[in-house]
Amino acid sequence: MATIVKTPSGTWKAVIRKAGWPTTIKTFRLKKDADDWSRRTEDEMVRGLFIQRAPAERLTFEVAMRRYLSEVTPTKRPLTQNAERKRSVPLLAYFGKYSLAAISTDLIADYRDARLAGEDRARDGVPQPRAGNGERQAS
Repeated sequence: MATIVKTPSGTWKAVIRKAGWPTTIKTFRLKKDADDWSRRTEDEMVRGLFIQRAPAERLTFEVAMRRYLSEVTPTKRPLTQNAERKRSVPLLAYFGKYSLAAISTDLIADYRDARLAGEDRARDGVPQPRAGNGERQAS
């Protein structure tokens, strides 16, 4: 059973302590939200489906990508390092402010469609479409 406590700032804190699981805490503006979240989370724990999302919700794509570029990329060949840095620019521009937990398949498909339509390299307001893999661009 979750413990729900009102904090001095007026928010509601839900704390779940369950044997075999890490203590899980989340803060909400409304008590109803805290109740719903705790009930749902405890149910996931009972069924064995619980995944702790807090780290992914706090970590943004930009922070993860910059860490990758600073820690992993330098171990690669210079040509690959350069290519990875260039590829990261449009990805950071589009996904940078999203948390890792918020990046979904729909968001990735929107990014792909915008890139193929050429919206990211519009000149004078006119998009410059790209060809997909294996397709030839019409002249």
